[in-house]
Amino acid sequence: MNYVKEKRQLYSELDQQLENAALSIPSMLPKAFHHKEMNKADLSKQQDLAITLALTEYTRRTDIVYLYTLILRDNDIFFTSLSASGAELNSNKFAFNYFELYDYASPRIMAIFKKNQNQIHEYHDQWGDFRSIFIPIKADDGSVYIVAADLSIGHIDTLLNETLYYTLIVSALFLLFACPLFVVLCLEPRRQVRILVKKVTKQTSELVESEAKLTSIFEYSPVGIFHYDNNGIIQKINKCFEGILDSDRDTLIGFNMLDRLEDTVLLNMVKQSLQGKVSVYEGPYTSVSGQRFMHLQANFVPLYSSSGEIEGGIGVYNDTTEKQRSTANLKKLSMVVEYSPESILITDISGIIEYVNPKFTAITGFTAAEVLGEKANVFRSSDTPDSVYKNMWATILAGQEWRGELKNCKKNGELFWAKVCIVPVTNDGVITHFIGIQVDVTEARIASQKISYQATHDMLTGLINRYEFENLLAQSIMSAQQDNTTHVLCFLDLDQFKIINDTCGHMAGDELLRQLGLLLAENIKPQDILARLGGDEFAILMTQCGLTQAEKAAQNILELIADFQFMWEKNIFSIGASIGLAEINSQTKNTTEILIGVDSACYAAKDLGRNRIHIYHAEDELLAKRDGEFRWVNELKYALNENRFELYAQPIVSLSDPSQKRIYEVLLRLRTRSGDIVPPGAFLPAAERYNLSNAIDRWVVDHTFAWMEQHFQQLADVDHLAINLSGASLGSNTLLNHIMQQITLHNLPPSMIKFEITETAAISNLRDATLFIKTLSEFGCQFALDDFGSGLSSFAYLKNLPVCTLKIDGMFVKDILDDPIDEAMVKSINDIGHVMGMKTIAEFVENDAIRQRLQHMGVDFAQGYGIGKPAPINDILQPQRAGHVSNSMVSLL
Repeated sequence: MNYVKEKRQLYSELDQQLENAALSIPSMLPKAFHHKEMNKADLSKQQDLAITLALTEYTRRTDIVYLYTLILRDNDIFFTSLSASGAELNSNKFAFNYFELYDYASPRIMAIFKKNQNQIHEYHDQWGDFRSIFIPIKADDGSVYIVAADLSIGHIDTLLNETLYYTLIVSALFLLFACPLFVVLCLEPRRQVRILVKKVTKQTSELVESEAKLTSIFEYSPVGIFHYDNNGIIQKINKCFEGILDSDRDTLIGFNMLDRLEDTVLLNMVKQSLQGKVSVYEGPYTSVSGQRFMHLQANFVPLYSSSGEIEGGIGVYNDTTEKQRSTANLKKLSMVVEYSPESILITDISGIIEYVNPKFTAITGFTAAEVLGEKANVFRSSDTPDSVYKNMWATILAGQEWRGELKNCKKNGELFWAKVCIVPVTNDGVITHFIGIQVDVTEARIASQKISYQATHDMLTGLINRYEFENLLAQSIMSAQQDNTTHVLCFLDLDQFKIINDTCGHMAGDELLRQLGLLLAENIKPQDILARLGGDEFAILMTQCGLTQAEKAAQNILELIADFQFMWEKNIFSIGASIGLAEINSQTKNTTEILIGVDSACYAAKDLGRNRIHIYHAEDELLAKRDGEFRWVNELKYALNENRFELYAQPIVSLSDPSQKRIYEVLLRLRTRSGDIVPPGAFLPAAERYNLSNAIDRWVVDHTFAWMEQHFQQLADVDHLAINLSGASLGSNTLLNHIMQQITLHNLPPSMIKFEITETAAISNLRDATLFIKTLSEFGCQFALDDFGSGLSSFAYLKNLPVCTLKIDGMFVKDILDDPIDEAMVKSINDIGHVMGMKTIAEFVENDAIRQRLQHMGVDFAQGYGIGKPAPINDILQPQRAGHVSNSMVSLL
């Protein structure tokens, strides 16, 4: 009976102790800690540690082994708080308990959630025998959680069987084992005493070790922890707390927070903790020294005695400045992703889409709701080969970044090109997700293709251009060198094209080139390559072909062009062509060599009468002449860069007015690097043929105008200077504008400048010449038509050209004393010029007899060696020597 009574009394006391402990748990938890929507992200590790320490402190002061709380989620039981034992403190298993799954939960606990009734259970597991209480509690929002407390009862039966010694053993455990041990030694046999001593010693050692480890954890915790008594006086602090407050231990220990704490918010939280409430603060904080500013997270937890009375509290301070900054940065990054101009999606390791940003929807048409949970191939198109996707997956699964362009499919079925970058996301070296970034580059790709096409094709005819043709030509030369094969290059230049272009306009010329390009493309072999090189020049690369076969093909092309009739505005035109051929073989060095050769052959065909074929041979004398011209090309380019041209002047006199002011024609000379002077007749043909005449004209204009400005005061008795312009310059709006700008820049009277153009150049570029002359005439300049009489239709075109002077071709003037036909020609030109209100100038006046005959005819001016020889332009600044003429005209030959 005594045994039963004592057992009942013992278990009643244990159950009361368990109930008191369990019901004290809510006061140690933050307000509204439990709620329906709670999840693992609600609590930080620092907050969980503070709760664990509060619960652990309670168990250390009582016989309770564990205090904890449980919730039920989807038929699984989870811990939401848990104290730590001495062994767990040693192993650090208490690191994070919030939302930890209760793996071995008894089915009886599940029944407690369903019945919503308090229950006490005893159970045995690998850690020992326990008696536990489970009390369902309703949270503020009505959700249910369980508060629980455990006691170890493994020794209870032994103690009950040893009723005589129960009091002594219990006393020994709770009075530091001194007095009970003495009583036991006195009342028990020595064997029982030794066993009890071992047990006491072991438990004492464990308590000391646990105390030391808990102290170490407290002291070196990464958060600031302090203990204060029920008067608000700080009793104990750790190192981190000193750092957060920017103060020292001596200053802080003994600090009375209730009397001296100035921060009213923190003061109220201290007071609340001393009233049994858990308080949490998060916000800005300034340290005691006033030198540190931070974002603080503070927890104030009440501390209970073994009897359940509040005897102070524990504070946990955590400097979350970096966390706050990281959170802010994360928020910014999140906004960057959300509002990124690039499409972004995130998938798991299997390619299942977990996130897409708005730009993804804008590009593909798929909303987030339509693709979340779907495979990322939802917008894949069949136009992208499987090999590309295999390579992509192999790369990203290996943990490497993949970049490339894919043709994807929008929701509406429209295809688009995307520039894609896929980056693996890893956690501890394990790939968990993929981030895909794509940019719609459809327009850029189309533009790139267009640019690429334009870079290699002639926009007018659609044929490949000179750049691409030279690349293909280089490949053919390489194949000829390596494989000993033979090809033929055909160079074709149209005859009479400029007449159609000038007479009917550029639109007609463009249409002619388009039709001719189509005609040629339809009549060459499939393996041959046709290109428009520029202007009215075409080239055909006849691959795997000999000269005999190529000549027959070229003859067919000549006949094809001869039969071609071009219609424009009810007019029908016929054209011809001159063709040069050059063989490409193993001896051919490069594209430059073969192009020079075939170009020379083509122009040799023109010189021989046009509408024919000429084959390039290295020993050809006719081509040797052209080779000499080509050598002038480099010399002229160097001369332009090195300023090795020099200005000369030749006078022209009035045959009827001795008081006429002086007039000069500006002539050009080239000084070689060796110092020799070269006349223009040696290099101007090459300049015109190889498109350098425009650059030379510009040089003459610039240097003549600069010279005139420099010596303007010394040119008071000069009427004007004349400068010749080439036919190529007549079509240059750039040079036209440049001339007017230079006249203005050098502050020259436009009337003091006369430009000369040859009759042939004017007829060949009639429309351009007319516009050029008209524009500068309205600006104030004068114009002369040079070498008049050399053209076949001079008088027909003359009335359309706004010129003020005719220069009679010297081939008629030099023989007028002996050739009546030449005399008649000179007289006719002079008369026509006067009828049209123009002045006339006779060239090649070599003696006084010719001068007198011209004067008798009524020609206005004379120029030639019989009047004055060309001299450096500075010579005209010197006083006139006796017998020297006073009137002259300046022109470029």
